[in-house]
Amino acid sequence: MPPRLVHLVRHAQGYHNVNWQHHLRDPILTDLGHSQCQTLASTFPHHNSITHIICSPLKRTIQTTLESFSPTITRLVSENSNFKIRADPYFQENGEWECDIGSTIPEVQKFLSTFTDEAKSKENIPNGYEYHSRLDFSPVEKSAPEWPQKSGIFAARNVEKRGEYARKFLFENYTESDEVVIVSHGGYLHVLTEDWESYDELKGTAWFNTERRSFEMGKNENGQVVLIETEESIKNRQVHPEVDTDSGTERRETEIAGHHSSSKN
Repeated sequence: MPPRLVHLVRHAQGYHNVNWQHHLRDPILTDLGHSQCQTLASTFPHHNSITHIICSPLKRTIQTTLESFSPTITRLVSENSNFKIRADPYFQENGEWECDIGSTIPEVQKFLSTFTDEAKSKENIPNGYEYHSRLDFSPVEKSAPEWPQKSGIFAARNVEKRGEYARKFLFENYTESDEVVIVSHGGYLHVLTEDWESYDELKGTAWFNTERRSFEMGKNENGQVVLIETEESIKNRQVHPEVDTDSGTERRETEIAGHHSSSKN
C-alpha cells in the first residue's frame, strides 16, 4: 500500500511578521501575504489529488487556506456536497504572544462574513472566501475553554505533547488512500515534523511564508508516528529557494516554548 501522505504549509505573511508586531491579536494577512497565496494557488502541484484539508483556526491560516487552495476546495465541493475544511486548534502556533492567541468562533465568522459576494463585486477580494461556510469549527468548540486561551494542552509548555497527539491523530484518522494538506505555523511545523536540523536560530523557523513540504506518515521501531519528507519535496526546496519575508516574529514564539534549545540537547 502507498504511504499516508500529508502536505504541510506555513501561512502567508501576516502583519505580525512585519517589524516584530507580536503584540497584534490574531493578525490577518498583509497585501504581500495575499499575493503569496495567489502564487501558491497557481503553483501547488497536488490540487487534483488532495482529499482532506486541515487548518489552524487563526485568521491568517484560515485566509491562507481559502485563498491558496481554492482550486482544491472547488473540486472537493463538486465531488462531495458535504465537504468541510477542518479547523483544528491542535495545529495552532507554539507561543503565548498576542499574535498567537486566536479569536472566538463568532469573531472569526464575523470577520469572514465581510467577504460576501456583494463585497467581492465592489473590491478586489481574492478567490476562496465564498467557501468560508465550509469551515468546520466543531474541533474548536470541543476544545473550549482551552481555546482561544493558551491553557491546558495548548499551553506553550505542552507543545511537544500536542505535536505527538496531532501526529497520532493524523495516522489514525487518514488512510493510505487519503492525501491531506495542513496549513499551520512556522514554529509549530518544527514540532509537528520533529525536524530541528534546519531550524534558523535567528528567525525561530526554517519555513518561509507559504512554503510547502510533503511528508509520508509511518511508525518507527518504537511504534511512534513519524513524518518523513518525500524526495520530491526535498528536491523542490533545493530548486525553488524562497525569498525571506519574515522579520523574525516566530523566534519569540518558539523561544517561549523552549524548543529551539532543547532540540539540540
